[in-house]
Amino acid sequence: MLHIEAKVQVKANSVEDFLAEVNLVIAGSKQEKGNHGYELVRSVDETNTFYILEKWADEEAIKFHNSTAHYKVFKQNVPAFLAVPIEATLLSPVKK
Repeated sequence: MLHIEAKVQVKANSVEDFLAEVNLVIAGSKQEKGNHGYELVRSVDETNTFYILEKWADEEAIKFHNSTAHYKVFKQNVPAFLAVPIEATLLSPVKK
């Protein structure tokens, strides 16, 4: 299992537009084979800061996700809403 945490800082006047766009990519991503979770959360202290929390079966699932139409549309449209570029981190579980 692999995880992605993407920090998204949105311009104050673009929050509603961002939410509409991100909800489309979330809906499509949740339908993908190999997706085990795709959630949007919001910072309590910085209300224009969001995190997209993703769980994927493996690198192949992520590669497939990156090739989908809904992801490509999101990637094309979302920069207009950003205060700074998205910070994405690929993570793996810690084995006990």
